[in-house]
Amino acid sequence: MENIDNTNTMSPNYVPEDLKVPYDVLELPSQGLLYPNKKSSLKVEYLTAMDETILTSPNLSQNGKFLSVLIDRKIKDLGFPTEDLLEGDKLAILIWLRATGYGETYSQQVYDKSTNSFVVGEINLTELKQKKLVITPDENGEFEYRLPNKGYLVKFKFTTGKDEEAIDTIDEDRQKRYGSDVSERLMIKLEQQVTEINGERDKLKISNTLKRLPILDARHLRKYISENEPGMDLNVKALIPGGESIDTFLRFTSDFFWPEL
Repeated sequence: MENIDNTNTMSPNYVPEDLKVPYDVLELPSQGLLYPNKKSSLKVEYLTAMDETILTSPNLSQNGKFLSVLIDRKIKDLGFPTEDLLEGDKLAILIWLRATGYGETYSQQVYDKSTNSFVVGEINLTELKQKKLVITPDENGEFEYRLPNKGYLVKFKFTTGKDEEAIDTIDEDRQKRYGSDVSERLMIKLEQQVTEINGERDKLKISNTLKRLPILDARHLRKYISENEPGMDLNVKALIPGGESIDTFLRFTSDFFWPEL
């Protein structure tokens, strides 16, 4: 029997094959182990000229929403809201979009010890390595850590985009409420990450305990979470004028998507 193409070329949703945006499959640092559908890789579309309208939108750039909107547009087969992506997976996607959209090279100021001055360094974004998830979660997607001083058994989770937005909102609200310029983001984030202390899961009680922890316990806990969080290793080498390489840290700032062309 002859194959008949039933594609309706008059449909408003029809897109000719040669106009479809190409995509690639990106492996996630978390390997999908903390998602309900265990999605370990995603189809991500390349940036197009149309996406630049998002990157240059004053309203979106001012409130910091442009990266979330961009990811919403570029991911095609996630299976759950993009706001529930882990921050480390989100960062991996954004770096891939930047490298494939504007080129592999990113310039930033780096400190040159030999001249005791700051110079422009060139970073190859493709040399960034993924930090895979290496610790094992429990059935709730949480992890354990015992504080070295107090000895408390702490359970924690890694933050998602939704968590990070909530942290920023709480911090801004507290500063406005108390008329203070002091940010409490560091503590608020820890309160979002920690889900249980010695079997106690009441959020208010957890908050009170965290605020009274010895500073070394708090720092050890933050360090353990940071070191084990899946994402991208932002420690890289930058090539400086003269051909030398300098060890540096990629600063993921607001101008990451606005390179000089």
